[in-house]
Amino acid sequence: MATFAEEKMLRAHLELIAEGGDYAAYFTQGTNEDGEPSAWFLADDANQAAAQALLDAKVAELSAIGAETANGEGPSNWDGYTAIHFSNDVVGANYRAWFVDANGDYWKADNGNSDTLAQITDSAEIETLLSDSGYIADPE
Repeated sequence: MATFAEEKMLRAHLELIAEGGDYAAYFTQGTNEDGEPSAWFLADDANQAAAQALLDAKVAELSAIGAETANGEGPSNWDGYTAIHFSNDVVGANYRAWFVDANGDYWKADNGNSDTLAQITDSAEIETLLSDSGYIADPE
């Protein structure tokens, strides 16, 4: 998975290619085995420093890529909750996160929305959560 900085560089690269101009002129587009367009690559290594300078300038001006910290939809008040597991393979939600609170109780919420926060009380569900997450409860 790419870091936030890598995501910004990729976005900047794609925007600069789409805009054309000096940056895009430094690159050429390859083709795959079916003859269809594929990745863009630097046509001449001598232009690497110039292309990097343009890329760095574009990265610096990007503001619409989003926040560096993760967020979800709806209210997101997670004070007192520590995330211990995540899955994007949940029916009915884009993703689900599981938490433990300061009392050692287990919770789950969908799509980063704290309004969906629900306590887990079923012992079989808790056992599965602990097994899947590898979380080891604090014995106090």
